[in-house]
Amino acid sequence: MLNLKNTNPIFDQVAEINSQKEYWYVRTDGGDHYTDFIRKGYVGINWNFIPAEDIREENLKYLRKSVITNSYKYRNLPYDKLSSGEKSSITKTINKLFTFKNLKKGDVVLIPSEDADYFSIGEIADDEIYNASRSDLSTGGFLKRRKVNWLKTSVKHHYYNSLFYLLKHSHTIVSIKKHADFIDSLMEELYIKDGDCFLSLRINKESEISLKDLKDLFDNYLGLISQVNTDFNFGEKIDTTTVKLSLNSPGFINIKLPVGTSLILTSLIVSMFLNGCTDEEISMKLNREHIPNEYIPYMDSIQNIRKNLEVENDSIFNRLTSFENGNSK
Repeated sequence: MLNLKNTNPIFDQVAEINSQKEYWYVRTDGGDHYTDFIRKGYVGINWNFIPAEDIREENLKYLRKSVITNSYKYRNLPYDKLSSGEKSSITKTINKLFTFKNLKKGDVVLIPSEDADYFSIGEIADDEIYNASRSDLSTGGFLKRRKVNWLKTSVKHHYYNSLFYLLKHSHTIVSIKKHADFIDSLMEELYIKDGDCFLSLRINKESEISLKDLKDLFDNYLGLISQVNTDFNFGEKIDTTTVKLSLNSPGFINIKLPVGTSLILTSLIVSMFLNGCTDEEISMKLNREHIPNEYIPYMDSIQNIRKNLEVENDSIFNRLTSFENGNSK
């Protein structure tokens, strides 16, 4: 059995994603506000004639009147006199305002660029909606805003075609929680969610993918995970490891293992190997005199197959050892 004395800080660096958070797509008015959203760290929503403080349930009658009065789409009549289609449209507008107001701190937001060629991902960083200052509005923009901490900017859409379709054909703000697994894998390469560990591999190969490469990739990862599980006496049920694929060429692979300490350590070993760390450096992280001989064939095969599939280089090694430089997650 291997010594675990130095491994706990490594596990502490693995990102944990709250499964209760929501995921939202927020339009940028055809990309017009995309750069400003990112540069100033916020997202906003239209209908500037309604300030943030007026978005209240007891204000429903006033909100309806404001939408009718300030929009060319509706006849200037009392709400009760409008057609069912007009009423439905007004209700949808008001619901969007409430959805935007009710975003929770930590919720994930995704915004598209012009033509939705790429998108950026962030987390809501405030507790409530606010109105922009006059200086912020001097060159235009949205009055009602939420602060955002941007995590990934200008990500190409080609990993997930169905999400790209959503970006092109969606409303001002809409839930995209059904795409949470994909968005999580873009935010983090290795993470824990609901007690499960996930490793995300981003495939950049645009031509057809060999079935043999896929099988060999899974076999070698599973073999190395099993070896690590045995050597460290983690006692995990490796046969419960599953994968989720989105192979659109390019695409992604998510490897999932309940608890996942074996997957975390395997990911670190592979990441160090792929980033050119010496056997001695890897052994030090494992608290051993040398890398177990059984690991070498798996690591060599994984390296070759990742190259064939054009898997993106990862930063797992830097993330999991950041505590050594005084940094933490």
